[in-house]
Amino acid sequence: HGHGSTAAAQERLTKLSLLADQQDFIAVYPQGMVGLDRQTGWATGPVWDPHVNDVLFVSDLLDRLQAQLCVDPGRIYAMGFSNGGGMTNLLAVRMAGRIAAFASVSGSYYPVAGGYHPARPVPLLEIHGTGDTVVPYDGSHVKDYSSVTSWLLNWVKQDHCSNRPDMFLRQKTMLGEQWVGCKGGVTIIHYRIMHEGHIWPRVLFRELRQKKMYYVNATTLVWQFFQGHPMSGRQMRNTSFSQASNNSRSGLLYKKQSEEDYKGASMDWFEAR
Repeated sequence: HGHGSTAAAQERLTKLSLLADQQDFIAVYPQGMVGLDRQTGWATGPVWDPHVNDVLFVSDLLDRLQAQLCVDPGRIYAMGFSNGGGMTNLLAVRMAGRIAAFASVSGSYYPVAGGYHPARPVPLLEIHGTGDTVVPYDGSHVKDYSSVTSWLLNWVKQDHCSNRPDMFLRQKTMLGEQWVGCKGGVTIIHYRIMHEGHIWPRVLFRELRQKKMYYVNATTLVWQFFQGHPMSGRQMRNTSFSQASNNSRSGLLYKKQSEEDYKGASMDWFEAR
């Protein structure tokens, strides 16, 4: 979830539980702690973020889930919005040996302490609106987070992909590009939505499947991306954490499907990240 939001709001926003029931997977919604600014969020770098070890929290959370539920260890995925997208980026750097693929929507990508050294090349999907005023597409010098373009190119370098992307979608409202030829057969995909603000995308995405064109929403698009990127047994590694744990978390917020049909409101009320 984003800065100032909650796990329950993220469930309503994405409607991921509805898709989970249809597609038979487990949807989990962690709850971020309250930071120095008295807002909930994730420890991705800025001083106002909660001063906790959220990477270790996610690792402990996965331990609990895998002990209690039937989880395919090769099909664990992470997705996030806004500050949660920034947390997803941090997990891609720190937990690539345990999480198969990552998706971020309107993420705020702050510098990662110690740099980018993922355990393996990682599949990434990123969606961002050019009209985002909370997390601007071109980044923020004042808040020290990079532009979406420079962030993508950094991951292109980490995954050893072809330098030039393949433009597979070109519309007035949206561009879709992908980097292929990456090490390990992974893919980086980016959707740039013209004039879209800081919201869970309202547009429909075109997807070519079995020589037919379909339209899907952002949540379904992320799930389709995840389905195409499982992690093989030889890619899995146990991720160790040297950081001292000062993690006094409230644990997991794990909700069943809500029957309410949430009408995806704008998320611009979140504090800027």
